[in-house]
Amino acid sequence: MIHLLIDVHLIIAITIGGIAILNAVLFWLMPRLTRRDLYFAVTVAPGFRDEPEGMWILRRYRIELILVSALAMIAFVAGVAWFGVGFVSAGLLIQVAVEFIAFYRARHRVLPYAVQPTMIREAELRDHNRIIPGGWIAASGPFILLAACAGYLWIHRAETFTRFTTANGQEATRSQWGTAGQATGLAAQSLSVYLLSTAGILAALTLVLYGLAHWVRPVYAGGPECAHELKFRRTVSVILLATEYYVTLQASWLMLVPRRGGLATVGLLPLAFVFALVAVVLLARLGQGGSRIPATAATPLATSKTPVGDRTPDRYWKLGVFYFNRDDPAVFVEKRFGLGYSLNFARPTAWIIMLLALMAPLIPFLAHLSQFLPKFGVAP
Repeated sequence: MIHLLIDVHLIIAITIGGIAILNAVLFWLMPRLTRRDLYFAVTVAPGFRDEPEGMWILRRYRIELILVSALAMIAFVAGVAWFGVGFVSAGLLIQVAVEFIAFYRARHRVLPYAVQPTMIREAELRDHNRIIPGGWIAASGPFILLAACAGYLWIHRAETFTRFTTANGQEATRSQWGTAGQATGLAAQSLSVYLLSTAGILAALTLVLYGLAHWVRPVYAGGPECAHELKFRRTVSVILLATEYYVTLQASWLMLVPRRGGLATVGLLPLAFVFALVAVVLLARLGQGGSRIPATAATPLATSKTPVGDRTPDRYWKLGVFYFNRDDPAVFVEKRFGLGYSLNFARPTAWIIMLLALMAPLIPFLAHLSQFLPKFGVAP
């Protein structure tokens, strides 16, 4: 049993460690994956990043990135060794924090070279390309799977309760847990936590999926640039839909498969690294907004001396990553440093999406906390 438990923790640590390494590689490549007139979230002349000043900033950023990533990896390994697999989440937060410091320092060096982007915005007048991959039938699939799993667990709630209480080698006897009604209540509580947390993630991802079809302001509304943008947007949408299915299958696996400390506890977690790797490779080949898709001879990309960027002024990007513009009706805009889209936090819909996404970690935490409050004489 101890050997199996060590294997489980080792697999979890290796999987999360692989994702952490992949994240560091992505930060290394990111300055070359953004649009040419956006450099470390600053609007610059299209050729600036290939000039000596731009290359020097990139070299210094990558040196700092190596140093902080190495320190973060040491902290990650040491934390897992000292505090166990529960430190994994904190280790990832440490890595993101130190990588952001390297990015922010590079952004500060680019700011003196910032230029004013064009203030002309383009809008899509046709909506025939605003299609969710697979339509609403495919988009409803994760919710149908979640409902089916919840129905099965409710019908077999007594078995579900026994499986949970024996996960760590403890028997669910009446002397330990009280009456059968109390046991059923605990099983129902576990089922509620599972449903609400998973449904929150799915609802947030579905809103994002819908938003990518209807709430995005394009950088280009016509020409080959528009075609490249649409291809990039569809790819992001497919990845989001696949993420919904993965989240549902992973959560359902952990609820349905009997767990006694064995490898089944890991579920589909090792696939998370493979999934993340495939997603990064697909988006990196396209470039942010499809900017790395080669132009054909028949439809060359338009060139202009006026920087376009993402058609948003730099002042609306807080710290270079948070977009807040009350004058922009779009809910989603392209990230300035990253692959994908960022929320416009001036729109209420953006906060609804954030709250739904936070349900996943918050609800299990509150449910876990409510079990310990009575021990301290506090009513839940």
